[in-house]
Amino acid sequence: MNAVFRNPEPLPRTPTWRENHRVLHNTSPFMRRAWHVAATSEEVREGATVVELLGESWNLRRIDGAVTARACDQPGAEPFEIAERYGLVWLAPEEPVAPIPDFPWWGAPGFDCAATTSVVTPVSAGQLVDNFLDAAHFPFVHTATFGTDEASEVHDRGIERDGWTIESTFDTWYRNFDDPLVATGDHPAVQPQELTKRGHASLSVVLRLGFPVTGATFGILFCCTPQTAERTRIHKLIARDDLGGDVARMVATIADEDQILQEDLAVLERYESMVLHLDPRVEVHTKADRLSVAWRRLMADFSELAAPMATAP
Repeated sequence: MNAVFRNPEPLPRTPTWRENHRVLHNTSPFMRRAWHVAATSEEVREGATVVELLGESWNLRRIDGAVTARACDQPGAEPFEIAERYGLVWLAPEEPVAPIPDFPWWGAPGFDCAATTSVVTPVSAGQLVDNFLDAAHFPFVHTATFGTDEASEVHDRGIERDGWTIESTFDTWYRNFDDPLVATGDHPAVQPQELTKRGHASLSVVLRLGFPVTGATFGILFCCTPQTAERTRIHKLIARDDLGGDVARMVATIADEDQILQEDLAVLERYESMVLHLDPRVEVHTKADRLSVAWRRLMADFSELAAPMATAP
């Protein structure tokens, strides 16, 4: 799908990241050692397709079915690696520290899969990921969709780190507005939910929503491409096993997910500073922020490892 461009009022930027590499911004040099979504597979044809990543332009081209890439600013320079997965083109400018995130439900038997509308926003990729890992904002940011007062208390089952991933499962509540049995009165509108979020040493999150009442599984791959210092492109893939091939319900799901993203952006685009502090002591946090803080610490470790090896374009 074509990207939707949002044009809010210009926002001020803070230069603090220039003096502290433990601040994540859209052109952080150490992020050259991560996998990023450069484009969708459909966007890369035999002719040249120019994309932006980390403030650098890349020329993508499909030759004999395979995608190649060359840097436009440094003629002849190639990325360390390029790959296609889940209908997306992934690019690692330098040797990646961690692999491409695993999204096991994409193409799995019984799952209907689709991409939502791609959106371009001034919010930094790090802030988008940090927000996506949070579960405490549901009752007041997503009141028009799935948010419910019952989800005001956030309980996680603990934080687990495995190499370059961080994960937690939340026991929370969800207003299941797309369960057809809610309208008939056979199911309650507000249902328990098992919400698992996995953050990666990249700018991507894998989410699994489990619904005990319906037995359904809903997976999301949320990827944020840091195009320039002031522009991020969002890709969101969805996979669910309760549609049975119903095209109309998948179209409705895409519309719902697009609205949920707009609800988040309505808040995030108001921020004065589009950077993310990786040192959790810089900001005030609560117990509900445990997963987000753990991901920031993981990214701080990543910056310590990758920054000495990465080179700015």
